[in-house]
Amino acid sequence: MALSSAINTALNGIRTSQRAIDVVSENVSNVNTEGYSKKIYSQKTLVLNNGQLSGSISNSDLRQVDTKLVAHYRTETGILQQQSVRGYYLDLVQAKMGQPSSEYSVANRVAAMQTAFESLGVDADKLNAQSTAVNSVDTALSQMKEMSDQIQALRLEIDQEISSLCDEVSDILQQLDKLNDDIVRTSALNGQSADNYKDQRDTLITRLSEIMDIQSYERSSGETVILTGGGKPLLDKDGVVVSHVAAASTGSLITYASGGITGIYAGKFDITKEISSGELSGLISLRDTELQNMQTQLDELAFQLTKQLNAVHNRGTAYPQAVYEMTGTRTFIDADRQNITLSGGDVKIVLTGDDGGEAFGVSLVGELGFSSGSVSEMCEKIQDWLRNAVTGPHLTNATVGVNGAGNLEIDLGDSTYSIAFRDEKTVLRGADDALVSIGFDADGNGTVDETHSGFSAFFGLNDFIVSSSRDAVYESEIMPSGSLMGIKGKTTLHFSDTANGVGFASIDVTAGDTLQTIAAKINTNAVDASGNQILKAEIVSEGSGYRLRVTNIDGNQTEITETTSTVNGVTSGSVLSRLGLGVSHAGYASELSVRSDILKSPSSMSTGKLQYSAETGEYYVSEADNALANDFAKAFTESIDFGSAGNFTKIKTTLSGYASSIVSGLATNLNDANSKTDYQTELVSTIYKKEQDVSGVDLDEELSMIMLYQRSYSAAAKALTTSLEMLDILDNIV
Repeated sequence: MALSSAINTALNGIRTSQRAIDVVSENVSNVNTEGYSKKIYSQKTLVLNNGQLSGSISNSDLRQVDTKLVAHYRTETGILQQQSVRGYYLDLVQAKMGQPSSEYSVANRVAAMQTAFESLGVDADKLNAQSTAVNSVDTALSQMKEMSDQIQALRLEIDQEISSLCDEVSDILQQLDKLNDDIVRTSALNGQSADNYKDQRDTLITRLSEIMDIQSYERSSGETVILTGGGKPLLDKDGVVVSHVAAASTGSLITYASGGITGIYAGKFDITKEISSGELSGLISLRDTELQNMQTQLDELAFQLTKQLNAVHNRGTAYPQAVYEMTGTRTFIDADRQNITLSGGDVKIVLTGDDGGEAFGVSLVGELGFSSGSVSEMCEKIQDWLRNAVTGPHLTNATVGVNGAGNLEIDLGDSTYSIAFRDEKTVLRGADDALVSIGFDADGNGTVDETHSGFSAFFGLNDFIVSSSRDAVYESEIMPSGSLMGIKGKTTLHFSDTANGVGFASIDVTAGDTLQTIAAKINTNAVDASGNQILKAEIVSEGSGYRLRVTNIDGNQTEITETTSTVNGVTSGSVLSRLGLGVSHAGYASELSVRSDILKSPSSMSTGKLQYSAETGEYYVSEADNALANDFAKAFTESIDFGSAGNFTKIKTTLSGYASSIVSGLATNLNDANSKTDYQTELVSTIYKKEQDVSGVDLDEELSMIMLYQRSYSAAAKALTTSLEMLDILDNIV
């Protein structure tokens, strides 16, 4: 029995040595295999049931892995991927927007406009100067449109990439589910190792952590459970499907916050807001925050640029170009009910001849007697003067009215004269040039809802830059979530649009109402007779807070007005002012262009104003007049009020200053992403090296180990040979 035991012990020694050599061979052959972890051979003494030793056997768990280092590596790799993807896309945006020092940046395009208008002030009558000024504006608007288009194209590309990554996550989870089964089954078999399955599992989990932040742990059975960073299950017994339906299109108003972009779902759970690391986190941040912030800032710049240039251009007139037709850009919902009130001066309407001198003139307040009334009433008075006034031009074909699109339209019906407007401080002829104040009663209830400066500017009769959109979307300022109105009593909001008329719906707002309750009231009450929703109100996140957004579903021109209430001498207060609720600037950058006739013929732009000569007692226009050109240049040097946009708070600065802030903000974000990427790359590399010191294969070490195991194998083989020889001797003796 002792000799038999010796033979078994020797055989076990051979087997364990052979297994050790196999392990070393496997390590050497997989030295360059990604995800392979070094196997450290270990053995233990084989003890029989009677307590007798019978050599040694191999342990089945041979992997050499530092789980804490691996977990740390995965966490930092996720951050690296997050910053890397940010840097990639922000670099693409900067290539279009330009670096701060680039002469082609948006900021320098705005500065180029200022230079062009300053030159126009010197040579107002020179076609070359006029063309340069027009082209500078057209170039800037084109770049802003291209920028806007690229931002939205990148957001769409990013959203599609998010969808692809979700598909990859689902595929990884299915592979991990199968590996879990393989690991559990193999581990249950005595003497079988699941190490190679675990290597495959760890490789997949590492890739998963590059895509999104996760939590994972291993059960005693060897099965791995994976959760999202927020604790939602991804793999527990079975892998869930992670999905995202990519948007068909994007735009300034199409966001995840507004519901225009679907969420990322792990089964039935929307996990979009839980993802804080990995490629998905970087892509979500770009799509919903960083690129969207740039879009809103670009829209704000485009809006303010349009507002400033149009305000100037509406004060002027072109000469020698004859202007006998004008169509305003403001859209009226009901010209018979909507009223205007003129205050602070008068409006002179002058027809000039070929020489630029006054042929006929009249004052709207002093002579036509219109200081307030409906838009239609004003049109009738002006048309009657053009056609029938004793001292008028007797233009029987002249028409003045609001067209089918809701815009004020003036047609002299005769190209002999050119029409021009001049706001003056008083009703006296030749009074100082000063903008009149226009009070607009948008809902016809006798109360002024809005106040504007300048007659021509209010109607948009001589806009330099035009937009292709209507005022169909309203937005509040950025406010903290849950902000209360803080008003006294009750204020009623009224809603009107071109399809449903003036005051088709209204809601009451009280002191305790929040953005959410106001939105709910609008959605409930802004419906047609059939109960179909006309307006959609929603709360969208932006910057450090939220906006109330009210959208006309059919894109019709919309007006929102209010009526305050007074109880015991206390007036409720303005909800519109409290919210800062006004026409949204979203999408402005992609909808603007220089007026077509000016772009085609730069000499059509207004460079001078209607002037008054005290010597002749008449009004006139002059080709050499540079007053308006100087006003254009001045518009670029004055500080104006910019509203909150993205991560920009309200600010008072110049157009160039705001444009520079956008460009420098992008450069700062890109530098931040690149700096974090460089840091994370170094950190991940350091952690990887440490992890490889533990789990990586060292060829020198493996070669020394194989020599050791060869000697062990030889010794066991010698013991077996000797035992067999002794057995043969005993057998021969018997």
